[in-house]
Amino acid sequence: MVPAHSPASSTREISSHVTGGDTTCRLRWWAVGAGPHTVRVVGDRVEDVAAAPGLLSPERAEALLEALPNGFALLDADWRFTWVNAASARLAGSTREAMVGSVVWDVLPGSRGSAVEGAWRTAMAQQRETVVEVHASVDPPLWLEVRAWPDGDGLATSTTDVTARHLDREAAERSSRRNGLLTRSGAELGGAVGVREASERLAHLVVPALADWCVVSEVEGDDQLLRGAVRTAGWWHRDSRRLPLVARLALETSAVVDQPRASTPDGAQAAAREVFQPLLQGRPVVLTRGAADVMAAAVTDPGARAAIAQLDPSSLVVVPLRGRYGLVGLLSCYTDQGRPAPDAEDVALITDLARRGGLAVESARLRDEQQRLGEALQRSLLTAPPLLPGCEVAVRYVPAAHSAHVGGDWYDAFAQPAGPVLVVGDVVGHDSRAAADMGQVRGILRGLGVADDTPPAELLARVDTAMASLGVETTATAVVARLEREAQHLTTGGAVLRWCSAGHLPPLAVEPGGPARVLPGRSGLLLGMEQLTGGSVRNEHVAELAPGSTVLLCTDGLVERRGTALDAGLEQLRAALEAFRDLPLQQLCDAVVRRLLPAHPEDDVALLAVRLRPA
Repeated sequence: MVPAHSPASSTREISSHVTGGDTTCRLRWWAVGAGPHTVRVVGDRVEDVAAAPGLLSPERAEALLEALPNGFALLDADWRFTWVNAASARLAGSTREAMVGSVVWDVLPGSRGSAVEGAWRTAMAQQRETVVEVHASVDPPLWLEVRAWPDGDGLATSTTDVTARHLDREAAERSSRRNGLLTRSGAELGGAVGVREASERLAHLVVPALADWCVVSEVEGDDQLLRGAVRTAGWWHRDSRRLPLVARLALETSAVVDQPRASTPDGAQAAAREVFQPLLQGRPVVLTRGAADVMAAAVTDPGARAAIAQLDPSSLVVVPLRGRYGLVGLLSCYTDQGRPAPDAEDVALITDLARRGGLAVESARLRDEQQRLGEALQRSLLTAPPLLPGCEVAVRYVPAAHSAHVGGDWYDAFAQPAGPVLVVGDVVGHDSRAAADMGQVRGILRGLGVADDTPPAELLARVDTAMASLGVETTATAVVARLEREAQHLTTGGAVLRWCSAGHLPPLAVEPGGPARVLPGRSGLLLGMEQLTGGSVRNEHVAELAPGSTVLLCTDGLVERRGTALDAGLEQLRAALEAFRDLPLQQLCDAVVRRLLPAHPEDDVALLAVRLRPA
């Protein structure tokens, strides 16, 4: 093809001898005004040249083909060149004289077994046009489009340099992939929970799109690498079999930049570490070759050096991870031998991902700090139960998988003159705020409960009033139960369970050798609703307990499942309590939790079990 305007509607056929032999080729061409033309050579042999006189002279046809920038050639049935133009000889790295009369596979040995040979043989055998695009050269890059048309017993072939078109297409595809990667990074990094997860997600974004493997390091402490502690937070390799090598090297990463904590380096180490000095000014480090040698000289651990030798990276890009308040880490990206070194666009994209990753790591670090504070608060509240007269107490707390040990569930137990008081509650939420709110509600209930001999229903009503007066803006469910022993119980060891529920699950009880039961009774409004309802009515219930009975209170995380009715969950809990009733109390709690909870629970669980001691 030669450049042209849009094709005209008419077609003219011309015939000409294009070689010095007997071959006559029919040429079909589209004339476009008085300007440039698009000429398409198609097959078949013309038997009678005189049948189309005056359309185009043989000399003019040959000159036209000779002027084409495309390579054009004719092959006979024996795969010998019968005519080639200058462009075809140039693309073949040969001459017209050497090619004409020679077998194509001798002139172009590299085409043997290639897509070009397959296309040509298909065109010859099936008498139809074929086209194939081939990567002919890497340096400089060369992409060719090779067409073939049947020409009697032979072929007419055209070879066009489509490198520019291919590179443009590659650039567009690369731009689309990069834009997609940046778009995906927002969702991936924004949803990370914790520094390690944010680091691992960043590593998976980089590999294999921009590197063969990478290491994400966290910088703790000051905004300066020289004064901050560097530790590895995540890594990844496109070949999972090589992950142990990356892990071995990742553990030594801090030696490269955490210089004050390393021994005085020798000359080679000092020179290698000098390469990483731009990081101290917040600039990336780019090594397009020799990365393995530099890394091997920079580290001190023999195991890390052995890992580098086996990984054998060819290039390296190290980019600082910066948050809103300073440096938070490093992103080290490696490419293996055989993969092109990162270009300026790659480095720019890695830097952009590092910027997003730095913000994600910083946010995760802040959440981790809040998490630690919440855990400390919760540990201070979920203390071991006190020794209560006449009974044994066991407690369990299981955090939700996503909340990482912080939530609003709690248990408590304390003594009143009338008997031991048992409490289980659940503040709305599963985060540090829920833990703080839980601390307030628990403190109010505990303070009011130990002040006098207030029974469960009145105690919950007072908690409602106190929450409204103190401006505690949360809601919670709770169940309060009191074990009361009257005169007749002093000799038998039994008791009366007096209890009240504020929107919470009822207690369960089981006697030795008897069936487990869910204690019947109405549940009232949640705590914290008094300011909306203008007051709350609390219903109190009593149940007789035989000596040796076990009472179990829990939050709904133990029985509530997505897509399953709450009553079904309660029945499963009742059956489990009955099945394990003869176990020691601590073992009973563990067995119930194992049976009912999945490996990764969606909600927190607080459980309190009490067993009456015989008199």
